[in-house]
Order: sequence, then C-alpha cells, then structure tokens
Amino acid sequence: MKSILDDNTSNIRLFVLDPLSVIIKLAIISNKPVGTKLNIVNNVVYLQEPGIFQGISRFINKSNRTDLHYLYNPIEIACKQYLNKTAIQQNPKIKDLFKCAQNGLIRLTDTYKLCSIIKTCLNYYLSLIANHLYEINNSELFKKDELTDLYTSENLDKLTKMWTQDKIKIVLNLTTFLSNDEYAEINVKSLETIMDGIDIQVHKLLN
Repeated sequence: MKSILDDNTSNIRLFVLDPLSVIIKLAIISNKPVGTKLNIVNNVVYLQEPGIFQGISRFINKSNRTDLHYLYNPIEIACKQYLNKTAIQQNPKIKDLFKCAQNGLIRLTDTYKLCSIIKTCLNYYLSLIANHLYEINNSELFKKDELTDLYTSENLDKLTKMWTQDKIKIVLNLTTFLSNDEYAEINVKSLETIMDGIDIQVHKLLN
C-alpha cells in the first residue's frame, strides 16, 4: 500500500486534519448512501456521494481509498480529547456523536466490502473509538506512525480553540435530531453547511 511519504511531490502537511471534524464527517456519512467516499484536500475531508461525477472528481484530486489511513491519528486524538470524563461531563451528548461516527465507519465498510485491507483498517478505527467510548482503555491499541508528530501541540491548540462550546452544542443537537429523523439523508445537509464554515477555518489555521 502506497503511503503519502512515498510520493516526494506531495506535501504531507496537507493531510493533517482537525480531529473533531473527522468524527463529525464520519457521523455525516452514517446518513449518506452506501458508496459515499472521502476525499482529503488541503487539510479538509470532503464527502463524495456515489454518482457519475465521483470517479472524475477522485481522478482529478488524485484521491485513493488508501487516503483513509490519514484518519488514524485524528480519530485517536479526538477520542482522547472528547471522550475523557471531563469532556463527557461538559457535553454528555458527545458520546452519541462518536457512536454515529462508528455507524459512519460501518457504512464505509459496506462501500469497501470487496476490499479486505480497507475493511480491516476501518474495523480497526471502530476499535479505537470503542476503546475510549466504552472505557476499555487498552493503551497498546494505538501505535504512533509517521504522521503522529505532525499533530503538534501548537496545531492541536489552534484547532481546539476554534471549537467553542456553542459550536459543539449545535453539532451535538443536530446529531441527536438526525439520529431520530426519518428524513436524515436530506436534513443532514444542515450539518454539512455548518461544517463548510469549519472547513474554511481549519484550512486557514493549518496553512
């Protein structure tokens, strides 16, 4: 499997992602049709729904299913930051957001059901979230990789400050609403609109 580090023409810093945004994008995927894929461009995760333009877009942006490996560090960081006791006391609904993110990962395994390597990767991400969500606390589950050091305390501090309590509450309330909404596939666009603004902020903060 080719890593971004094998491609000297690529700037690996463009693959540093906002941890909480990654969890929210996965939660959004839980309300998207099977076949929806991820595209990472300039520190932002974009969702590509199935259709005639998906392949063209992925070709132009040089997207690859192995890009899913860039979710590894932000998922673990988000779990540590938002699934600790203090964070849960402040925002009890945060656990529901991570459960929705797990559902999004399950939806992705359906998308990549014919690719055993990608399914294994996604199942591993499910385990990472479950490790914190259900307080299993297996410290050996996460291992640092070549991208871990890019998630510096400076970058993470900037991204964390971007997420005010008001923004977090809006996202959590929408997530709760969508989880019980029979028209979630349509109404999830409201959450996507909010994330459009967040994505712009993330790109500016990391560049």
